[in-house]
Amino acid sequence: MTSPSAAVPPPVALSLVHRWLGWIENTLNVFAALAIFFLMFVGVLQIVGRSVFDIAIYGYIDYIEQSSAIFAFLGIAYCQRVGAHIRMDLLMRGVPKRVLWFMEGLAVFIALIIVTLLIESTFQNFLRAWQLGDSTMDIKLPVWPSKLMVPFALSLLWLRVVLQIVDYARLVRWPDAEPVAVPKLETVEEQARAEIEEALGRERMEDRR
Repeated sequence: MTSPSAAVPPPVALSLVHRWLGWIENTLNVFAALAIFFLMFVGVLQIVGRSVFDIAIYGYIDYIEQSSAIFAFLGIAYCQRVGAHIRMDLLMRGVPKRVLWFMEGLAVFIALIIVTLLIESTFQNFLRAWQLGDSTMDIKLPVWPSKLMVPFALSLLWLRVVLQIVDYARLVRWPDAEPVAVPKLETVEEQARAEIEEALGRERMEDRR
């Protein structure tokens, strides 16, 4: 028998915004993954070129420094959505759901304040680089694109955090309702079962090959 709060349907607007924002987060996360792959490929070319052909990529360090903002920040909102950031949730296991959702919402609200301050400071940092024409040391690449990447990614994280605060407030009122915009918390047993199933699935795929 389901509880009354479990039967409460999620708000349509919340679900729509969650899916729309999730699509943007997934797309940016793919770009971040491609940036990592590209940098690995360029790094191999740099090593092989210097070791075998005695040829180096001109401005290699500058390119690496400026492109690092792509994979360092573009996936931050995606990680917040799926709960992939480092968490210390040992003390939260076993508490009532309403208390759990309240503490999660409080932590996210504190994160919202911090992210808001970071957006302001990083945007000012971008403006200074734009106005001064700041560039890298070797090949004089403009640094404002990489500095603009930071407040842009943080703004997306800000939207995700606001959405999670709304969902946590809903869950505090109806503790047994289905989470929409927040990560689903798993017990130790559920995490272990998922890891076992993943490992067994990987072994079965290897056996088929």
